Amino acid sequence: MFPGKYQAVHAAALTVVLLALAASGVQAFIFSDPGSLYTAAIPDSWIYQAYHSTDQLAVFYGEGDWDLLYFEGLGKVADQSVRELAERSLALYGEPGGLSGFQLETPLLPVEVGGLQGLACAYTYQDERGNLLWEYRIFLLLPDGEGFSIALGSNGPWVKNNPPVLEEVLKKWQWTD
Repeated sequence: MFPGKYQAVHAAALTVVLLALAASGVQAFIFSDPGSLYTAAIPDSWIYQAYHSTDQLAVFYGEGDWDLLYFEGLGKVADQSVRELAERSLALYGEPGGLSGFQLETPLLPVEVGGLQGLACAYTYQDERGNLLWEYRIFLLLPDGEGFSIALGSNGPWVKNNPPVLEEVLKKWQWTD
């Protein structure tokens, strides 16, 4: 997807990110996905969940009992735009067999992730025990036609309005391949 000649540039950029993190006082670690698609700076208080992660899904638990951050590769999609991907996904969440009690809380809004334009929204749903959960989700359509999603979830509405945790992750996001 991204030319291999940029590996040296990527290494230099990663060094700059690490130096910037050290200078800013933010305690974070750099996570590189197994497929070498991206790197992200994850706050130290968020724990990588290897057991729940796969080559397509990276899962992190936060400080609260319900805090969850995950990055998901969706594979090739038929959608021709990120808007089509987002609207189709949201429609599926609201259908029978989707998310129980699904309710869109914010409209789709533009967001940038490592130079790629995406769309983000917040929604609520109920888990199998009836707990109300909030998710802030970013939908991306990668240049090779693969869908990608970034989600931050919790049991409170703090995830709804560009939460600082996600803002920090997105500021330092790098596509590597």
